[in-house]
Parts: sequence; C-alpha cells; structure tokens
Amino acid sequence: MSSGAKFLITLFSFGMIVVSFLIGWWAKKKATTAESYFGSTGLFGPFIVGLSSMAAVASAFALVGIPGILYSTGNPMTYWMLSSAAFAMAYIILGKKVRAMAEVGTVASLGDIADLRYNNHRGIKIIMSTIIFIGSIAYLASQIKAGSELFSHLLGLSPMVAGFVIFGILILYTALSGEVGGVLTQAFQGLVMVVAGIIIIIAFFTTTGGFGSVLDAVATAGTVTDGEIVKEFNAGFLDAWGIMPGSVAATWMLIPILGTVGQPQVLTRMYALKDPRDMPRLGLYASISHMIVGFMAVVVAYGAMYLVAKGLIPPLANPDTAIFAFADHLGLYAQLFVYAAILAAAMSTASMFLTLSANIIARDLPSALGFKISSEKQINTSRIFIFVIGILSIIFSLTSDSMVAILGSFGWGTLMSATFPVFIIGLLWDRATSEGVFSGLVVSLILNVVSLILERRGFSWPGGMPWYVNVITAAILVTVVVSFFTKGATGEDLDERVKMVIDL
Repeated sequence: MSSGAKFLITLFSFGMIVVSFLIGWWAKKKATTAESYFGSTGLFGPFIVGLSSMAAVASAFALVGIPGILYSTGNPMTYWMLSSAAFAMAYIILGKKVRAMAEVGTVASLGDIADLRYNNHRGIKIIMSTIIFIGSIAYLASQIKAGSELFSHLLGLSPMVAGFVIFGILILYTALSGEVGGVLTQAFQGLVMVVAGIIIIIAFFTTTGGFGSVLDAVATAGTVTDGEIVKEFNAGFLDAWGIMPGSVAATWMLIPILGTVGQPQVLTRMYALKDPRDMPRLGLYASISHMIVGFMAVVVAYGAMYLVAKGLIPPLANPDTAIFAFADHLGLYAQLFVYAAILAAAMSTASMFLTLSANIIARDLPSALGFKISSEKQINTSRIFIFVIGILSIIFSLTSDSMVAILGSFGWGTLMSATFPVFIIGLLWDRATSEGVFSGLVVSLILNVVSLILERRGFSWPGGMPWYVNVITAAILVTVVVSFFTKGATGEDLDERVKMVIDL
C-alpha cells in the first residue's frame, strides 16, 4: 500500500472518529437522568435504535475474523453472518415484553428488569451482573485489540499509542454522554458499515461475476502455492459443512440465531425505543442493516478465495487478512470504506460494552447489595469507572495476547448464559421462579469460570462444539427443573403488572 493511500485511509477513518466525538459531545445534554444516561430509555426512533443494535452486534470479529474462518474452513460460518432474521425474531419474541417493562416500572438497565420480574431478588441481580460484566470485559478487550493493532500497522505506531488515541477519544465521549451518546454514535458507525457493505457487495459481483464464478474457480483450483504458503481448494470446500465436522457446522447455524436474542446490545435497545408501536420497524431496520453488513463479511471471504484460486493474488499467510486482501485488490475506494467499517465495528461494540460494564459497577451491583445511591452520584460514579475500565482494558488487551484471544471467543456464550435464564425463560414462561433462575445463574457462573480455566489449558470439549453450548444447556436445564419445585416470583407472588407483561 502506498504512503498516499495510507494517508487518505487514516484521514477518512479519523474523520469518522471526530464525527463520533462530536455526536457524543452533543448528546451529553440529553444524559441528565439515570434512565437516559444508563439506558437511553424511551428516547429514540426505530431507525436510530436499529442501526445502533446492529453496529454493537456486528463487531470487528464479524468483519475480520469471520472472513478469515470462511477462507480457512469453507462455507459453514456463512450461517453466522446471514443470521440477520434473528434480530426480527428477537423483537417478535421479547421486544414488546422488554419495552413494556419500562412502562410498568423504572428501567435504566437490565438489572432493573430483573428486579421487576423477580421481586428484587438480590442474588439474581448480583450473579447476572457478574456474568454480564465478565462477558462485557471480554468483548471490550477484543475490540480494543482489533482496532488498535489495525491502525498501529497502518500508521506505523505502537499498538499502545494507537489504542490510546482511538479508544481514548471513545472513552471521553462515552463518559460524557453515557448510553445516549452510545446509541447515537453507534447508529452513525452502523451507517458507515452499511454504506461500506453496499459498496463492497457491488464490487464483489463486478469483480468476480457472482457466486457461480467463485464456485467454479474454487472447485477447480486444486492446490495453490506461494513459497511455503499452501492453500488447498476442492469441490466440497463450499458445500454445507465445508471442512468442519457436521455437528460443529450445525452449531454455527443455531447459536447465532439464539444468541442474538440474548445479547445485551439487543435487549437494552428494546427499551431505548421511544414508541412501542414502532417495534416491528425496529426489527426490520436492524435485520436489513445486519444483512448488508453480514453479507459484506461473506463476500470478501469468497472474493479472496476467488482471487487466490485464479492466481490474481498469492495464498494468504494469515486468513484474517482476507478482507484486506480483497479490498487492496479493488483499490483505494474499497480500502477507504473497509478500514473505516472495521474501525466503526470495533468502536461501536467497545462503547456498548464499556458503558454496560461501568454501569453494572456504578448502579446494578450497589443496588443489589442494598446501597441507596442518588441518580446524580450513580452517573458521576459511572463516568469515573468508564475511564478506569477503559484505560485498564487498553493496557490489558495490548499486553496479554493469549488471554485476549481466549476472552474474544468467551464473550458471546458468557452473555447468553446470563441472559437466557433471566430474560428469555423468565419473560416467556410465567412458571420460571426466582429460585430456579438463581440456581441456573449459579451453575452458569461456576461453569463459565471453569470453562475459562480449561480453555487456557487447551482442553478439548466433547463433540468439538463451542464450550458455551454445554454451559447454556446446563443453565437452562437447572432453571427449568428447579422452577418445577419452587414458586418464588410466580402466581400470587408476582406483581399483577408484570403478569400482564408476560401475557403480551
């Protein structure tokens, strides 16, 4: 890449950072109450909320890691990125229930919804908050690492310097405006990702001629070599399973769909919607925008395969460079939008989980432990923790390579294992008891910690499936079984208003 191209890419990307900062700075005047600062509750329309939710879900891993996995293993990870309908499913299943909770009580966080549903059960709120905090830190660290290393390579800076420049600005505007600024900046960053997606998708079909040409090239290319780098292609590489075991490939069909329903960046956006009647439009906007960005991640992988199979570029030494290899081949216009989209994905996800983790410490955990803190003090405390957590995450993510790699794959399943018993089961099944949900969360927390330790030691799980499939299954099973034998927060012990919400 020429120095001129690097300069333009840097200028374009930092322009996006500046606009994000200005949006966050402007939004601070709206962050005056706990409900607005911590949850942006009832503030925004479906277009803003839909783009925000998509941007927070479609992380840097989705735009860089997924194409790399597709290039390495074939077709199965396509199911992950084309799970866009999961957003609509989430809003159909839970949207009106979560949004209705904000009508029957004060809701500024997921912990507030847990309080309403389970009669202020402190154990549920403490353990749920702890698990979500672990998952949030995992996501935050992986996004900081991805964004910092990308631009350190581009600018020739150390990753630490790049990290503090990019994410230092993010920390500042996030602390000032909380989730109000978070939703608005994420919506802007999501729009950047959508525009990039449209440009790259059109370029893919123009360059390759479509999927028929890609399939033909991959099926007939055989072995492609460049020195010691070897890439094996065959006719089965792009079938339903690729080179993955069938059980593992099938997992990638199921987990993204179910996991999207339980992700905090989806759940929290349900009560950010101003008018509950706009819930169908919210699901539509989130699904369409994710479909565009997800399809971009898929086509850059197929585009890189096509270029390698045709001998237009050498086989990739690092599969994670698939998106960059395809963009570099297309030229400067693609590079501008691809680098900006990856940075936008990292920033949007990082800001979401930065506020979520700080808010847990400043609001949810003190409340669960019985401390009464004024809204103003909660906001000021959260701002302090946003700076502390943000700075520590930058340092940790850029000095602990192996641990961040493990945490990066740890976040998605960890969050699912916390939210499924509390929200999916609890809001869909009126027989879910406080004792059952608490038991499921205890099991989830223990197994999450054990799994993290085992992952570090290289433990191989039975069947080759992701560890969190087993953890989530165990948490759900315990929740349901214990609920059959207990009755807390059900029947007459359940607030009549909450009963009406569950019946929606």
